[in-house]
Amino acid sequence: MNHLQLEPMGVGSLLDRSFSVYRHHFVPFFLLTMLLFGPFLLIQEVLITDLGSMPLVTSDDESSTFWEFWQNRLGASDATLTDNLGHLLLYLLVWVPVTMLFVYPLMLSAALLMTRAAVTGEPVNVKAALKQALSRVWPLAGSTFVFGLIMAGIMLAFVLAIVLLSVLGFGIAGLAAEDSDLSPVAVIVLMIGGYLLFLAGIVLVLGFFLLRWGFYLPVVLLDHEGIGICRSWKLTKGSFWRLMALYLVLTVIYTIFSGGISALSIAAFGVSILSQLIQVLVSCLLIPWMMIVYALAYLDLKVRYEGTDVEAMLRRQAETSAAAELDGSHD
Repeated sequence: MNHLQLEPMGVGSLLDRSFSVYRHHFVPFFLLTMLLFGPFLLIQEVLITDLGSMPLVTSDDESSTFWEFWQNRLGASDATLTDNLGHLLLYLLVWVPVTMLFVYPLMLSAALLMTRAAVTGEPVNVKAALKQALSRVWPLAGSTFVFGLIMAGIMLAFVLAIVLLSVLGFGIAGLAAEDSDLSPVAVIVLMIGGYLLFLAGIVLVLGFFLLRWGFYLPVVLLDHEGIGICRSWKLTKGSFWRLMALYLVLTVIYTIFSGGISALSIAAFGVSILSQLIQVLVSCLLIPWMMIVYALAYLDLKVRYEGTDVEAMLRRQAETSAAAELDGSHD
């Protein structure tokens, strides 16, 4: 795996490499997630669920049909959500900011350093990776805060634009309906089509900026840049659709595994403390793989971008040499 720098990877090769890295270095990556992310997942469960009223394991019930079984299993889920306003405020005002600004960036940065060590044949050391990531904790947090503000602004602008277009569209449709005989079925089809276009717009618009700017963390960590968004934009030039395909596949795989195991745990133990712990464990197992994919995608972008830089540099050198020879011949 020490030839990554020489070979840009496609989606399939990148995913295959991510499985290989995780398989060969499972223990350090899992340990990293358990140290940083595991406690915060447990704190989240304490803050947003009422563990005091939740059984350790849901007792078996007599259900005559499949649907009754799932209704009984999931019926208690609403009751498990905490109604403690203090816990909810603590979750929203403390837990979420700390996790988003510090835990995620540190964990992702350490995973990047460990992935780079794995693909270059160096020792994968959790302590060393965390130490190097912690040395850049404030730039990482600051750049994440700026990135979050920009994405929130884009999201707000997009929603406002959709609302205005929807109001305009409904107004035009209402005027057209007065002069035409649109069937209810046609109206429903138009509404469904508009909703699907809205979802597609969210995925493409937000996905575009998330992918183009989303590799700012490695730039801040490794290149010691202040924000890293501009550099990320340059790195991802010409790679949007490949990255979009990669993360669509990644999302599908994660959803299948996470959703499937969660459904099995609820089927076996109901909405209980044990099933919640199983879901936390599953998250700690899957998140390292996703971080490895992110790290490999960044390393692949570096290969492509630096290769382009080298070609441009050689072209400029050739042009300069040709111009110098031409001037010499004129003399």
